[in-house]
Amino acid sequence: MKRKDFIRAATGIMAGVSGLGLSSFSELKESNPLKLAHNLKPGSTIALTAPAGAIWNAKQIDKIRTILNDEGFNIVIGETNYQQEGYLAGSDKERAHELMSFFENDKIDAILTMRGGWGCARILDLLDYDIIAKHPKIIMGFSDITSLINAIYLKTNLVTFHGPSGYSSWGKFTLNHVKKALVSTLPFQLKNPPENKKELKTWSTGKAKGRLIGGNLTVIVSMIGTGYEPNWKGKLLFLEEIGEEPYRIDRMLWQLKQAGVFKKINGLILGSFKNCTPEEPAKSYELAEVFEQHFRSSPTPVYQGASFGHIAPKFTIPIGVLAEMDADKKIINTLEKAVKI
Repeated sequence: MKRKDFIRAATGIMAGVSGLGLSSFSELKESNPLKLAHNLKPGSTIALTAPAGAIWNAKQIDKIRTILNDEGFNIVIGETNYQQEGYLAGSDKERAHELMSFFENDKIDAILTMRGGWGCARILDLLDYDIIAKHPKIIMGFSDITSLINAIYLKTNLVTFHGPSGYSSWGKFTLNHVKKALVSTLPFQLKNPPENKKELKTWSTGKAKGRLIGGNLTVIVSMIGTGYEPNWKGKLLFLEEIGEEPYRIDRMLWQLKQAGVFKKINGLILGSFKNCTPEEPAKSYELAEVFEQHFRSSPTPVYQGASFGHIAPKFTIPIGVLAEMDADKKIINTLEKAVKI
């Protein structure tokens, strides 16, 4: 082939690739079947690891070990739970290595993260997603763990779980929802308990279907423009936050809006926005006013107050699973199983 013909052909190929767009490649990737981990059973082994912040209270490790032992599970405690490097549970390499070792260990059935804090984004580039895809297993957490569980789903199609960490309160409702997601192989409903109905509010009516993605608002926004940014198209996005003033929430929602996220998703579920109050109320919008400005005229369904985030009791939400939300009834129904036998 002559040089000019080669260049012309290469240019045509690149133009075709450019025309597809990055989102199209994500859509092609998502056309592959979901990867499901095996469900938990009596005698299953759960590894506790700290991929983000350091564990300052070792009693929390004993607490969650007792809870899970009482449910019939065996527990393996990772070394990161006892390590500290600054505010992190050991170095980035140590935390990534431990996580990968648990994925590669066929005697481990599930991985439970101990807490969030900060640190997961620092290890995303250190993980081997091909190995994770070859050894699918349950991994669960929330808050800073948002980046980890969404990145794993994006890169491997493995269903991951936004649910309680080891540090969380594990009451009856929370534990029952963990079992619905990780033990049962049937679709299930996510409906607030009676004590968590005060914050429920519909901002935009209707029903919508899509695959579930989401987690902590700050963390989700930080993933925009990176190689781990979720594929938003057709998704049900769920968001929660803690300790951010309304103007900060507003700023992050505008970033999502200006990045085109709200035009791509099929629906939005807002969870707990704990302690997101203004320091000077007379000089600020209230959080409800910020939500009204963003979502009152949303073309897709939106409701607020679902039981997930930095609250107890909380749902366990399977990332990647097809679901339907009903903004009027304020419920989510998964439409397929999240784990397999």
